[in-house]
Amino acid sequence: TWHIAPDEPRLGVLDINIIAASTPAEIEKAAEDLVSRGAEGLVLDLRDNSGGLLTAGIDSARLFLAEGAILEQRYRNSDVESYRVEKPGPFTEIPLAILINHNTASAAEIIAGVLQVHGRAQVIGSPTFGKDTIQLVFDLQDGSSLHVTAAEWWIPGLEPPIHGHGIQPDYPVEPETSERVSSPELQAVIRLLVGNDGEK
Repeated sequence: TWHIAPDEPRLGVLDINIIAASTPAEIEKAAEDLVSRGAEGLVLDLRDNSGGLLTAGIDSARLFLAEGAILEQRYRNSDVESYRVEKPGPFTEIPLAILINHNTASAAEIIAGVLQVHGRAQVIGSPTFGKDTIQLVFDLQDGSSLHVTAAEWWIPGLEPPIHGHGIQPDYPVEPETSERVSSPELQAVIRLLVGNDGEK
Protein backbone atom coordinates (compact mmCIF):
# COMPACT_ATOMS: atom_id res chain seq x y z
CA THR A 1 0.00 0.00 0.00
CA TRP A 2 1.08 3.61 -0.41
CA HIS A 3 0.11 7.10 0.68
CA ILE A 4 1.28 10.67 0.99
CA ALA A 5 2.68 11.32 4.49
CA PRO A 6 0.00 13.22 6.45
CA ASP A 7 2.58 15.56 7.99
CA GLU A 8 4.47 16.26 4.77
CA PRO A 9 2.69 16.38 1.37
CA ARG A 10 5.99 16.14 -0.51
CA LEU A 11 6.81 12.73 0.96
CA GLY A 12 5.40 9.46 -0.41
CA VAL A 13 5.35 6.32 1.77
CA LEU A 14 5.31 2.75 0.44
CA ASP A 15 4.38 0.10 3.01
CA ILE A 16 5.87 -3.21 1.83
CA ASN A 17 4.88 -6.17 4.02
CA ILE A 18 6.33 -9.07 1.98
CA ILE A 19 8.70 -9.51 -0.96
CA ALA A 20 6.70 -11.43 -3.58
CA ALA A 21 7.14 -11.91 -7.33
CA SER A 22 4.78 -8.97 -7.91
CA THR A 23 6.58 -6.60 -5.52
CA PRO A 24 8.94 -4.84 -8.00
CA ALA A 25 6.05 -3.97 -10.32
CA GLU A 26 3.92 -2.87 -7.38
CA ILE A 27 6.71 -0.60 -6.09
CA GLU A 28 7.10 0.93 -9.54
CA LYS A 29 3.35 1.57 -9.85
CA ALA A 30 3.16 3.07 -6.34
CA ALA A 31 6.20 5.32 -6.86
CA GLU A 32 4.85 6.62 -10.16
CA ASP A 33 1.51 7.42 -8.53
CA LEU A 34 3.09 9.17 -5.56
CA VAL A 35 5.34 11.28 -7.78
CA SER A 36 2.34 12.25 -9.92
CA ARG A 37 0.63 13.43 -6.71
CA GLY A 38 3.51 15.72 -5.80
CA ALA A 39 5.90 13.50 -3.84
CA GLU A 40 9.47 14.78 -4.08
CA GLY A 41 10.93 12.06 -1.83
CA LEU A 42 10.01 8.43 -1.13
CA VAL A 43 10.09 6.19 1.93
CA LEU A 44 10.20 2.39 1.69
CA ASP A 45 8.73 1.08 4.94
CA LEU A 46 10.23 -2.39 5.45
CA ARG A 47 9.45 -2.65 9.15
CA ASP A 48 8.11 -6.10 10.11
CA ASN A 49 8.79 -7.37 6.58
CA SER A 50 10.11 -10.92 7.00
CA GLY A 51 11.28 -11.18 3.40
CA GLY A 52 10.29 -13.49 0.59
CA LEU A 53 11.79 -14.08 -2.85
CA LEU A 54 15.47 -13.24 -3.28
CA THR A 55 15.11 -12.31 -6.97
CA ALA A 56 12.20 -10.00 -6.19
CA GLY A 57 14.34 -8.25 -3.59
CA ILE A 58 17.12 -7.81 -6.14
CA ASP A 59 14.73 -6.46 -8.78
CA SER A 60 13.17 -4.07 -6.24
CA ALA A 61 16.59 -2.61 -5.43
CA ARG A 62 17.35 -2.25 -9.15
CA LEU A 63 14.48 0.24 -9.50
CA PHE A 64 16.52 2.83 -7.58
CA LEU A 65 20.05 2.16 -8.89
CA ALA A 66 21.89 3.37 -11.97
CA GLU A 67 24.73 0.85 -11.86
CA GLY A 68 26.80 -1.43 -9.68
CA ALA A 69 26.91 -4.80 -7.93
CA ILE A 70 23.88 -5.91 -5.96
CA LEU A 71 24.40 -9.33 -4.46
CA GLU A 72 26.41 -12.55 -4.59
CA GLN A 73 25.17 -16.00 -3.65
CA ARG A 74 26.65 -19.46 -3.40
CA TYR A 75 24.91 -22.81 -3.29
CA ARG A 76 26.78 -25.70 -1.73
CA ASN A 77 29.43 -27.13 -4.08
CA SER A 78 28.71 -24.43 -6.67
CA ASP A 79 30.46 -21.32 -7.93
CA VAL A 80 29.52 -17.86 -6.72
CA GLU A 81 26.72 -16.21 -8.71
CA SER A 82 26.73 -12.41 -9.02
CA TYR A 83 23.84 -10.01 -9.60
CA ARG A 84 24.37 -6.48 -10.94
CA VAL A 85 22.31 -3.56 -12.18
CA GLU A 86 21.58 -4.34 -15.83
CA LYS A 87 20.21 -0.91 -16.77
CA PRO A 88 19.45 2.27 -14.82
CA GLY A 89 16.22 2.04 -12.84
CA PRO A 90 13.37 4.55 -13.26
CA PHE A 91 13.88 6.16 -9.82
CA THR A 92 17.62 6.77 -9.61
CA GLU A 93 17.38 10.46 -8.70
CA ILE A 94 14.50 10.84 -6.25
CA PRO A 95 15.51 11.27 -2.56
CA LEU A 96 14.95 7.98 -0.74
CA ALA A 97 14.80 6.65 2.82
CA ILE A 98 14.14 3.18 4.21
CA LEU A 99 12.57 2.26 7.53
CA ILE A 100 13.73 -0.98 9.20
CA ASN A 101 13.37 -2.77 12.52
CA HIS A 102 14.34 -6.03 14.22
CA ASN A 103 11.70 -7.92 12.19
CA THR A 104 13.04 -6.79 8.81
CA ALA A 105 14.62 -9.94 7.35
CA SER A 106 15.89 -11.84 4.35
CA ALA A 107 14.90 -10.32 0.97
CA ALA A 108 13.79 -7.12 2.72
CA GLU A 109 17.32 -6.83 4.10
CA ILE A 110 18.65 -7.15 0.55
CA ILE A 111 16.71 -4.03 -0.50
CA ALA A 112 17.79 -2.03 2.53
CA GLY A 113 21.42 -3.20 2.48
CA VAL A 114 22.00 -2.74 -1.24
CA LEU A 115 20.54 0.77 -1.33
CA GLN A 116 22.50 1.66 1.80
CA VAL A 117 25.87 0.41 0.54
CA HIS A 118 25.43 2.33 -2.72
CA GLY A 119 24.66 5.50 -0.77
CA ARG A 120 21.29 5.61 -2.47
CA ALA A 121 19.08 5.71 0.64
CA GLN A 122 19.22 6.78 4.26
CA VAL A 123 18.32 3.81 6.49
CA ILE A 124 16.43 4.64 9.67
CA GLY A 125 15.25 2.52 12.60
CA SER A 126 16.76 -0.39 14.51
CA PRO A 127 19.10 -3.21 13.35
CA THR A 128 17.45 -5.87 11.20
CA PHE A 129 17.07 -9.60 11.87
CA GLY A 130 20.20 -10.77 10.02
CA LYS A 131 19.12 -13.63 7.73
CA ASP A 132 21.54 -14.29 4.85
CA THR A 133 20.57 -17.79 3.75
CA ILE A 134 18.33 -19.30 1.08
CA GLN A 135 16.04 -22.12 2.11
CA LEU A 136 14.28 -24.80 0.08
CA VAL A 137 10.84 -25.75 1.43
CA PHE A 138 9.49 -29.28 1.02
CA ASP A 139 5.83 -29.92 1.89
CA LEU A 140 5.23 -33.26 3.62
CA GLN A 141 2.19 -35.52 3.49
CA ASP A 142 1.13 -34.77 7.06
CA GLY A 143 0.80 -31.06 6.27
CA SER A 144 4.10 -30.05 7.83
CA SER A 145 7.09 -28.81 5.87
CA LEU A 146 10.85 -29.30 5.85
CA HIS A 147 13.08 -26.23 5.42
CA VAL A 148 16.59 -26.96 4.17
CA THR A 149 19.25 -24.25 4.02
CA ALA A 150 20.74 -24.53 0.54
CA ALA A 151 22.74 -21.36 -0.05
CA GLU A 152 24.12 -18.18 1.44
CA TRP A 153 24.17 -14.64 0.06
CA TRP A 154 25.98 -11.40 0.82
CA ILE A 155 26.02 -7.80 -0.35
CA PRO A 156 29.42 -6.70 -1.71
CA GLY A 157 30.85 -3.82 0.29
CA LEU A 158 28.45 -4.08 3.22
CA GLU A 159 30.26 -4.00 6.56
CA PRO A 160 29.65 -5.64 8.93
CA PRO A 161 28.07 -8.62 7.13
CA ILE A 162 24.40 -9.21 7.72
CA HIS A 163 24.86 -12.57 9.48
CA GLY A 164 24.95 -12.03 13.20
CA HIS A 165 24.65 -8.27 12.85
CA GLY A 166 21.73 -7.34 10.62
CA ILE A 167 21.60 -4.12 8.65
CA GLN A 168 22.81 -1.27 10.85
CA PRO A 169 20.75 1.90 10.42
CA ASP A 170 22.42 5.16 9.43
CA TYR A 171 20.12 6.86 11.93
CA PRO A 172 19.14 4.63 14.88
CA VAL A 173 15.59 5.26 16.07
CA GLU A 174 13.97 2.85 18.50
CA PRO A 175 10.20 2.59 18.02
CA GLU A 176 8.14 4.18 20.79
CA THR A 177 4.73 3.31 19.42
CA SER A 178 3.00 0.80 17.18
CA GLU A 179 1.47 3.68 15.21
CA ARG A 180 3.13 3.58 11.78
CA VAL A 181 1.75 6.75 10.21
CA SER A 182 3.21 9.22 12.71
CA SER A 183 6.00 7.08 14.15
CA PRO A 184 9.34 8.50 15.38
CA GLU A 185 11.01 6.79 12.41
CA LEU A 186 8.80 8.61 9.91
CA GLN A 187 9.33 11.92 11.69
CA ALA A 188 13.08 11.31 11.35
CA VAL A 189 12.64 10.78 7.60
CA ILE A 190 10.81 14.09 7.27
CA ARG A 191 13.65 15.88 9.03
CA LEU A 192 16.28 14.20 6.83
CA LEU A 193 14.64 14.49 3.43
CA VAL A 194 12.72 17.73 3.86
CA GLY A 195 14.28 19.50 6.86
CA ASN A 196 12.84 21.25 9.87
CA ASP A 197 12.35 24.49 7.96
CA GLY A 198 10.40 22.87 5.16
CA GLU A 199 13.20 23.29 2.61
CA LYS A 200 14.45 20.27 0.67
